[in-house]
Amino acid sequence: MTVFKLMRVVLLLSIFFGILASTWITEKRMAAWERPILVTVYPIVGDEEPASQKFAKGITTESFDPVNRFFARESVNYSFSVTPAFRFQVAPLTYDKPPPVPRQFDPAGIAWWSLKMRWWAWTKELRDGLIQPDIQLFVLYHSLNGNNEVGISVGMRKGRYGIVKAYATDKLQPMNHVVFTHEILHVLGATDKYVLTTGEPIYPDGYADPDKRPLFPQKLAEIMGGRIPINSFSSDMPGSLNECKIGKKTAEEIGFLAQLQH
Repeated sequence: MTVFKLMRVVLLLSIFFGILASTWITEKRMAAWERPILVTVYPIVGDEEPASQKFAKGITTESFDPVNRFFARESVNYSFSVTPAFRFQVAPLTYDKPPPVPRQFDPAGIAWWSLKMRWWAWTKELRDGLIQPDIQLFVLYHSLNGNNEVGISVGMRKGRYGIVKAYATDKLQPMNHVVFTHEILHVLGATDKYVLTTGEPIYPDGYADPDKRPLFPQKLAEIMGGRIPINSFSSDMPGSLNECKIGKKTAEEIGFLAQLQH
C-alpha cells in the first residue's frame, strides 16, 4: 500500500469513527434530559391541494407547544421535570419530498432507503440556514380531500430524523401531535409496542395501565402502543396527547427511569 493510499484510509477511518463518536455523545446527552433537545421541523406540502400549502405555510414553533406540554406532564410521573423537553425551529416551507418509505417487510429496500434518506436529510440541513439540530423532523401535510389515510410515518434513531404524515387541518392537529410525538420517541430510542400486522397494543408494555382491574376498557393509550385498548380484540385511536401516556418500558428506553437514580 502506498503512503497516499494509507493516508486516505486513515482519513476515512478517522471521519467514520468521528461520526460514531459524535452520534454516541449526542444520544447520551439527549437521554440525560439535561437541556432542551433542538429539533428542526421541515413543513412539506404533501399534495397539490391549495389548502395543504396554506396550512403548512402557517406552521410555527408554537404549533408544537402541545408536545412540550405532554413531556412536561409525563416526566413528573418519573419524579423529575423536563421543561421544555424540546426547542423547535421551523425551516422554510418546501415541496421537496423525502425518498418514499419502502414496504415494512423489505429489509434490502429499507437498508437502501435509509442510505438515501440520510443523504437527503443531510442536504436539507446544509441548506436550511438554521442551527445544526439534534433531530430533524420532516412533516408532510396532506389535505383530507375524502381520504383519511396519509401514509406511513417513521422515526429513525440512526440518523436522528423522522418523517411524519400529517393532516392539513386545524381540527386534526391534535392527532398530528400524537403521530409527531410517537415518531420523535422512536428517534430517542423508544420501540413500537403494538402488533405490526394488526396495530393492536401488546400487553403489558403497550398498555397505559397494565395493572388496571378490570383491565378493560383502558382510558389512555400508551404512546408507543398507539391505541386505547377497549377489549381483548379491539382498540380506539387517541384523539390527542391528552389521551396518551409514556409507559414504564418507553420511559426506560428514552432515559426517564434513569432520572429516578439521581
